[in-house]
Amino acid sequence: MTVSNVFNGTGRVSAAVRTRVLETAEALGYAGPDPTAASLRRRRTGTLGVVLPMPLAAAFADPAATAFLRGAAEEFQRRELGMTLLALPPAVGPLPRTAAAPPHPVSPAPLAALERAVIDAALLYSVEVDHPGLAVLAKRGLPVAAADSPGHGTGLRIFGAAWSGFVTVDDRDGGHAAARHLIDLGHRRAVVLVDRLAVQPRHGTATWAEALATSSAILHERLSGYLTAWTDAGLPPGHLTVVECGDNTVAAGREATRPLLAAGSPPTAVLAIGDLLALGACQAAEEAGLTIPGDLSVVGYDDIPAAAAADPPLTTVRQPSVDKGRHAARALLVHPDVLPPGPVGRAPAPPVRLSLPVQLIVRHSTARPRSQPD
Repeated sequence: MTVSNVFNGTGRVSAAVRTRVLETAEALGYAGPDPTAASLRRRRTGTLGVVLPMPLAAAFADPAATAFLRGAAEEFQRRELGMTLLALPPAVGPLPRTAAAPPHPVSPAPLAALERAVIDAALLYSVEVDHPGLAVLAKRGLPVAAADSPGHGTGLRIFGAAWSGFVTVDDRDGGHAAARHLIDLGHRRAVVLVDRLAVQPRHGTATWAEALATSSAILHERLSGYLTAWTDAGLPPGHLTVVECGDNTVAAGREATRPLLAAGSPPTAVLAIGDLLALGACQAAEEAGLTIPGDLSVVGYDDIPAAAAADPPLTTVRQPSVDKGRHAARALLVHPDVLPPGPVGRAPAPPVRLSLPVQLIVRHSTARPRSQPD
């Protein structure tokens, strides 16, 4: 018991005894109790997991994702907690829209890693409702909170008492403001670029029925905002085309936009669900000899640093990604099983439900169209 008290800092041990124990341990090569075993006895590891439905490299290449992670890390660090990133990307890359789905949308290895991860709780970042990682976490019974997706109602249904809360931004308003801006400028034919509509990414044109059936809560809200603004203006949904790019990168946005600009009735505007896709659309226009915004107006979403630095600077919807990370981390920490118990008799806090405001930032990538296609 004396040795345990020395290494764990518990109990009353004299300075002389403490010195003698440490010297003997050093002579024997004993470093002390295994920290993992000790944490399991206490039923807390002091480490929280952040689940990403993408490769780690993709998360660090996306400034909006890294801003979110920064906010979460700042909050965890303030509580002297560790953070483990758990990447659960699709098993295969983008498929044609009509291709058969793979038998396993996510490879077994990352799911097994999630099942074994030594964490006290999990924070989900933009994880689709049909993602198999949700079932793994539900089976473990760990406290769970989410940012962007899955939504609050889905979280309650899947995780029950383990659900700690949901934090997002007002994506429907953001999408509506972006589309309304283009409509007010006179645009009547536009394209919506999305990264992926489900766990399995695909590429190609999607119908609005397919788009709104997305398993991503954040994407459903953003798309609904675009479409509502369009139809409220009396414009036909067929003149607002949804194109799935298969990835959230500049290259994916460029490749998806190229054939659209070469079509017989090209769009005069692009609405992208992220700034990276929007910047790719701008590159495709430049390659085609078109000008931004003279021949093509482009609106992004997120307001990453590259948006303001682009030539021309990108019109976009600004979301508070760092604050979203902070609030999402706090939502996870309110669950009574995450932090040590508080004052006796304090009732557990109800699940958090928070939506942060967004703002349309008008720069120089949008203008009135020179002409309207038939």
